[in-house]
Amino acid sequence: MNTSPTIAHERCQPLEHAYQQILTQLSALKLHPQLRTVGEGELCVQVCLHNAQSIEVARGAGKGLLAAARVGALYEALEHYLSDDLHASPLHRQVCGYFTGHPSFFDDSVLALLVAQREDAIVCRTYHSLVDDTPFSYPLALTCPRYCEQPLHDDLTDLRALRRYSSNSGTAIGATRDEAVLHALNESIERDALSLFLLEHFYYRYPLGLHRVDPESLDPDAAGVLQALSRQFNAEVVLLDISREFCATTCLAFINTPTSLPAVYGTGTSLTPTHAAWRALTELAQLQMLATEPPLRRHLLNAQRHLARFPRLQRCLQFAPVHLMAQPIKWVQLHRRKACADLVEQITCLVDDLARHGLRPGVCSLFQSPLGTTLVNVVVPGLERFFLVSTGNVVVPQQRGRRLCSQTQVTIA
Repeated sequence: MNTSPTIAHERCQPLEHAYQQILTQLSALKLHPQLRTVGEGELCVQVCLHNAQSIEVARGAGKGLLAAARVGALYEALEHYLSDDLHASPLHRQVCGYFTGHPSFFDDSVLALLVAQREDAIVCRTYHSLVDDTPFSYPLALTCPRYCEQPLHDDLTDLRALRRYSSNSGTAIGATRDEAVLHALNESIERDALSLFLLEHFYYRYPLGLHRVDPESLDPDAAGVLQALSRQFNAEVVLLDISREFCATTCLAFINTPTSLPAVYGTGTSLTPTHAAWRALTELAQLQMLATEPPLRRHLLNAQRHLARFPRLQRCLQFAPVHLMAQPIKWVQLHRRKACADLVEQITCLVDDLARHGLRPGVCSLFQSPLGTTLVNVVVPGLERFFLVSTGNVVVPQQRGRRLCSQTQVTIA
């Protein structure tokens, strides 16, 4: 394993220290990891966690070169294990009128599915605003898909329609709380950008063109991954900048080859543009490798069947490269700007930027150990959830996506 003391982007400690911490953490929880390497070159590592009875309790996957992939897979597996604990933080009940009168929820139109039921006992967790630490309630059913399948016995809320929009996006683990919060914020912004990209190019099919990243503007790490993937798959690797109005950069990477299954792609978001590109490219490598194995292939086939009766949604799921590459292309440069190494300053930058756009992110701590290992869930009411179409869910654009429709029609008229 690489024992370089260099601290990776958006991490607070060297990789070797993070590796030792996660092994110690798993041991303290009486969990035993089993690691498996998938592919060659740009690696994907899978981890299965087993409890003291040797029963598998969670899985995770990591991307990048071997050292980083191992650490990422171990942390992700623990994240999945801990996320299944519905009582990881205290639960309470909230009246539906709370969500209609709270200014933070003005654009979070998925809440209308709850409010319409007029239930006076919506199960919630408490979040604290990252803007001013003000507490607020948010429905557990929207942040924990497992709850939609196994609600509390006395919860009378009809969750059937809501489960399509339930997502653990914004749930992240880190060696420290700051690591976890930063990763969760970046993921929330990333999923919003992906949602709007799918809406523009496949759902509404607006001829807006693509912002394709010039490989010459990448740093050596990202450029190396792009070249390695092109050789490995003997195909053109396309890297796009799909950033929206926020200060963080979001990149998307895919392979320009036809496929009968839904095409897999990678996304990444960071205040450091070239790190966003690296994350997108390494995630693409990870998913390309996993797509050759039965579990992901079955998932993709099931998603196709679920959306077979919904042509516009199926276009979004299929993600046909031939359609994208027929669009006008504008080559763009990724600035080699380095984000501040201090994680608190990065968090502040993201939070202040979201607040300038009228969005108030909140955080709920789900787990924190004496070692520092922390799991959080961040919600940003008002960001778009349409990315869930890529899992085979029958979803429609929310307020932000519908507003995008009217804005884009004006733009191209």
